[in-house]
Amino acid sequence: MNTIINKIKNQLPKYTIEQPSTRKKVTFRPFTVKEEKNLQIANQTGSYEDFLVTLSDVINNCFGIDVDSKSFPIFDIEYFFINLRAKSIGELIEPTIICPETKENIKIKINLEEIKPVYDLSHKNKIDIGSNILVTMKHPSLDYILNNSDVDYYDMLIDCIVSIETIDEIFNSVDVSRDTIKEFVESLTSKQFKNLIDFFKTMPKIEKEINYKTSDGIERKITLKGLRDFFQSASAT
Repeated sequence: MNTIINKIKNQLPKYTIEQPSTRKKVTFRPFTVKEEKNLQIANQTGSYEDFLVTLSDVINNCFGIDVDSKSFPIFDIEYFFINLRAKSIGELIEPTIICPETKENIKIKINLEEIKPVYDLSHKNKIDIGSNILVTMKHPSLDYILNNSDVDYYDMLIDCIVSIETIDEIFNSVDVSRDTIKEFVESLTSKQFKNLIDFFKTMPKIEKEINYKTSDGIERKITLKGLRDFFQSASAT
């Protein structure tokens, strides 16, 4: 029996997409019935955080990656799942949105294969804040978000600084205390602080503008962002 099971797994189709955070190609297979069931249970009985943990486990199984996907930023996880769902079940979903203007429920249709990462050309992980100081940043990982659900931009900035570089020396965050990084952040000017915060605001986004019509006959638009918007009234799988 194990031979048959392994044969089925080996014959699953393979697909390739680009990981938003690295722009590198990654391959994946559709999820199995067991993995789909786990996602359904997590979506129906747990919190959104529980669903993300289960989703991360499924991504670890389905994608050709050699690290835990919890180390990836949330926009990677969202894009991976959208493609995983499209290839495993189908590319069409019909979530229900609430119109911001009329407050009525509107069922819309979305082709998941049309959803692509939105990149901001100004986004970069090495930020020159002036005075010959270069700050290297990292994206907050899924694991970080799961363990710091109430964190604000201020604390996130402290935790996501990788290094601080001057003409003469480099200070790596792993080699200094968090209090030292905090003291550095608190010594910044408002402009320098904003330049660093913009790193988070310009990160890649998984979003799509949707056109719909309300009962009054008016054509409207709404931008859906992230898994909660895309799957808010559709099955998570």
